[in-house]
Amino acid sequence: MANYTIETKPAFTVLGLGTVLTGDFPSMGQQKTAFWQKINADHALDQLTGINDYPFAVNEAINGEFHYYAGRQVGDDVTATADQRLIEFPAGKYLVITGEAADQMGLYNALEGPAFGEILPQLTDYAYVGGPNTSYMTGKDENGVHGEMLVPLVEK
Repeated sequence: MANYTIETKPAFTVLGLGTVLTGDFPSMGQQKTAFWQKINADHALDQLTGINDYPFAVNEAINGEFHYYAGRQVGDDVTATADQRLIEFPAGKYLVITGEAADQMGLYNALEGPAFGEILPQLTDYAYVGGPNTSYMTGKDENGVHGEMLVPLVEK
């Protein structure tokens, strides 16, 4: 099982560039990969000035649609342009999963799978009831990339 903790986190905001995902979960995974390839090829995140240089991947369901964003954490003084979205994460309890992988997409996949497939179904005192969740890189070294996934929780 993946390394995880349940922690209280302060509120934070991610400024993201998004897309809508369609189809089943395997095709959504392919769409996420294609989206990141485009974001990276276009250097789109270079246009977003954040608190740090770590890229965030955000999943959010809005009105029955699955939205996916690439972004950066920003301060309270940032406003979004027409093609951007400010995604607010409230202060509170979060499932925090840590991991590493050879590359960025490998990291995001290594964190999302265990979060929703293994850890959340086994939690007895907490539940995920929706809201955005995010994976992000925290560093890079000779072993690959390192990061975390944050999933908001409520007490049962």
